[in-house]
Amino acid sequence: MVELNQLLLEFESHLNWDAVTEEWKERRDDWASEVSAAIDQKQLAELLVALESNFQQEAVQSQWKMLRQSWVEECHIASTLEEVSSLLLELESNTTWEVVTDEWQDNRENWVQQMYEFIE
Repeated sequence: MVELNQLLLEFESHLNWDAVTEEWKERRDDWASEVSAAIDQKQLAELLVALESNFQQEAVQSQWKMLRQSWVEECHIASTLEEVSSLLLELESNTTWEVVTDEWQDNRENWVQQMYEFIE
C-alpha cells in the first residue's frame, strides 16, 4: 500500500504548476500528507480524484472529457490496489506531456513498470 502512495506522490510531484489550479497550490501540502498517511485503497482513490479535480483543462488529453465521468465513478467504488493503480495509470496516460517535467519523461517507464506490479 505504501508503495502505491509513493507512486501517486511521485506522479503529482512531476506536474508543473501550470497543470493545476490555484486552489491546489494551497491544498497540496495537506493532500500530500493525507496520501502518505492513507491506509486503505478507498481513501487513496478519493485522494486521486482530489488531484484530478484540480487539473487545468489543458493538463489532460481532449478525450478525457468523455472518459472523466466514468473514471470518477470508478474511483468512488474502487476497493482494491489493482483498481486504484489502474485508475492512476489511466489518469497519467491521459495527462499531456506539456504539463509534466522533463524528468518525468525520463522516469516514466520505470514508474509504469512499478504500477503494473499492482495490476498483474
